[in-house]
Amino acid sequence: MLLLLVTFTLFIAFVLFQTVYILVPLFKNEKKKRVPINRQHSFSIIVPAYNEEKVIENCIHGYLHQAHRDAELIIVNDGSIDSTFDVLKELLDLHIYHRPGEDDGLIHKEVINVFRSSLHPSIYVLDKVNGGKADALNAGITFSRNELVVTLDADSILGEDALVEMNAAFQDHRVIACGGNVLISQAFSGEIGNLKPTFTIPNVIRYQFLQYLTAFLLHKRAQAAVGAITVIAGAFGTFRRETLFHIQGFRSTIGEDMDITLKLHRWIEENGRSSRIAFVPSAVCYTECPDTLKSMFKQRVRWQKAFIDCLIHYRSSYFTRFSWRFSLFFLVDQFIIGTLNAFTVIAAPVVFIFRHDGMTLFLLLGLTAVLLFMYQSIITIYISRLHGIRFSKRDIIRILCFLPVEIGVYRMINLVFVVYGTLSYFHQPQSWDKFERTGTVGWKGVKRA
Repeated sequence: MLLLLVTFTLFIAFVLFQTVYILVPLFKNEKKKRVPINRQHSFSIIVPAYNEEKVIENCIHGYLHQAHRDAELIIVNDGSIDSTFDVLKELLDLHIYHRPGEDDGLIHKEVINVFRSSLHPSIYVLDKVNGGKADALNAGITFSRNELVVTLDADSILGEDALVEMNAAFQDHRVIACGGNVLISQAFSGEIGNLKPTFTIPNVIRYQFLQYLTAFLLHKRAQAAVGAITVIAGAFGTFRRETLFHIQGFRSTIGEDMDITLKLHRWIEENGRSSRIAFVPSAVCYTECPDTLKSMFKQRVRWQKAFIDCLIHYRSSYFTRFSWRFSLFFLVDQFIIGTLNAFTVIAAPVVFIFRHDGMTLFLLLGLTAVLLFMYQSIITIYISRLHGIRFSKRDIIRILCFLPVEIGVYRMINLVFVVYGTLSYFHQPQSWDKFERTGTVGWKGVKRA
């Protein structure tokens, strides 16, 4: 009886939040809110790189294709033990460079040498002692000089208008940080500036492609509308540099992107609530996702550990040093529905095998959830089209045929990953099992593996 009550309560919360995630994006039109461009901001793009020999060239190509030119690229070689630095030397023709540092810079491990590219003078490489991703970002931020800081994963490739769109978002002086729209690189073909989505990809990539579209074009747009973005994706985010110094930069943790987002929410609440965090769906980057279940397991377990770490670390801030809206989304949607519900869904079928009194209700709730997921996926396809991601008719048919597999198989597998990641946090909270990237983007304009 208790399990049945818990399941029903979680289901009601689930339906309410999923409804918000469907309705808000349908009626939210960012194009109506475009403001005149009165200022061209300067950008410092920070790329932490640890053993990224296979993907770093594509990342550089994305930077070189930017329409907004007032930018510098700072690649932080965080003690790589593969050929990352050799690849950078060959690509960029590096030479030793000295830029005076700031006395009150962010704390980070020693930077051994700083290099500048002879071929592209706006590209710098920091060669430093290994300290982890957060440490590398702090080193890059300290070295940077421009007013806006972009944090970018080494396997991320910026769309050519990414900085143009970010520049537009920061015309609003209240905006202190913006999340970018992250898409799966393996699900696009063509050339930079004219990429088209394709669904003729392996099922594990199909699942992640649809999940990313839903997470960014539905969930993050809805969260931004109510001031409750729970994470600025580490793959692509932009921050006012001065604000990063106010909050002492990135904390050394397995989930630095979620942590910095929570730091910003706390800073906003403590400083008059006049600032805000935005999401810019038109500022796009493409990232490589795991292409096997084993690799996806490593990634998702790390994500879940990161969430639990932040959940515990900021336990005294909910509804006090965080706004009630953010606290509600973080605790109810992310924790109760996203984590506790995984345990309930996995346990319920086992329990109902021995107790048949709640089986009918459980099946009805499950069927309703499946129908809601399918409707949400259809809305995602529609919203994607409004944002320039136009699927062919054949691909739409492929997506519709894949939805039962996505919901019945891959979502269930992901729930197992959530449960495992939650439990393993209490055994190895900061272990980072990085999945192996392949760098096999086959676009024109970037390197082919």
